[in-house]
Amino acid sequence: MTEKIQRKSLLMYAMEGGVWLGLYLLARFVCGIAGMYSPLFNTVAMLLFIGTPVMLYYVLMRFHKQSGHLSGFGMLWMMGIMLFFFASLISCIPEYIFYQYISPDYIANAATQSLKMIEEMGVMEDSVTLEEMRKMLSADALPSAMQMVMSTMWANVFFGSLLSIVVAPIVLRKKK
Repeated sequence: MTEKIQRKSLLMYAMEGGVWLGLYLLARFVCGIAGMYSPLFNTVAMLLFIGTPVMLYYVLMRFHKQSGHLSGFGMLWMMGIMLFFFASLISCIPEYIFYQYISPDYIANAATQSLKMIEEMGVMEDSVTLEEMRKMLSADALPSAMQMVMSTMWANVFFGSLLSIVVAPIVLRKKK
């Protein structure tokens, strides 16, 4: 009898690749937080941010090779969207723990520092946005940890989708 080789589904590839991309995004987040205290970690965080398209390229290329080069642009694009979704699920759990339990005043401190920096720059002195930021801080109307995590998650998926549009044709052009 002949054995039938079962290929993994697109969803399985996306979940497996999402684990690696999620760990990558988590390392980027940790280095970004540590970068507030050390210029070395800040540099590493920037390098990891710049390296995100390279990481996506390698994950998409691995999927493209393992799927027997049967994947087209639409499938690679969908793979990228799902990769960033599953990666966000993994990286956002520690982010929530950080915002909620490790450093609950992080969001307030970041908003205060942002407002102070904008005021020092003097570019938005009579801006409605600057006045609204002052009102938010005085009323303590800042986003919760869950709101921060959800916005990070959707931003990852959105920008991952845009990045996948750029990276997918590069993967397809790569010669065997």
